[in-house]
Amino acid sequence: MASRKNSRPEIPDGRGVSPSTSAPFDQLYRDHVDVMYRFAYRLCGEAEAAKDLVQETFLNAYRAYDRFRGDAQVSTWLYAIASHACQRMRRKRKGEPERELSLTEFVPTSEGEFALQIPMEGLSPQEALENKELRQILDRAIAQLPRKYRMVLVLRDMEGLSAKEVGSILGLNERAIKSRLHRARLFVRKELSGKGLATEFHPDITTGHR
Repeated sequence: MASRKNSRPEIPDGRGVSPSTSAPFDQLYRDHVDVMYRFAYRLCGEAEAAKDLVQETFLNAYRAYDRFRGDAQVSTWLYAIASHACQRMRRKRKGEPERELSLTEFVPTSEGEFALQIPMEGLSPQEALENKELRQILDRAIAQLPRKYRMVLVLRDMEGLSAKEVGSILGLNERAIKSRLHRARLFVRKELSGKGLATEFHPDITTGHR
């Protein structure tokens, strides 16, 4: 994967456009750009594509800012814009259609819950190296997920949104969200197991939070 260093997208041109709030758009951008870039990188798996997605997200947000009423959190609103932009960008690209994930591909050992927790502080040099390698393996496993499953996994387990919030963003009911999440978790765990790692894991290893 390309490095994420020095990849922060630039703010769209313009300042505040909403008559209903005193917070200028550039402040909203500064407050949320790092979170949105992290989200975009996990969806795209590549720095330049993530930058493009973030630029598209904030451009669309800028255009719609005067209509944002605050019914949802700003971050949830931005996740929705980014998710829709990601889907549009994918449709513009040529290539094979996304494949479905079948449960017959998996060797489940439980219900797909994340359990393994790897501490982020107080690691020895060897432990830190192993932790970094595990992060890279997990990143690659997530990148192999079909995008619709990856979106659910990232929003729910990496960004910490509820199933209801994820459903609202993606236009799906909670049952569909839970089904996709279950399959995504099993797929990623299968990939980790194939690398000789524990078959259960926790998103803390990539985010540092639950």
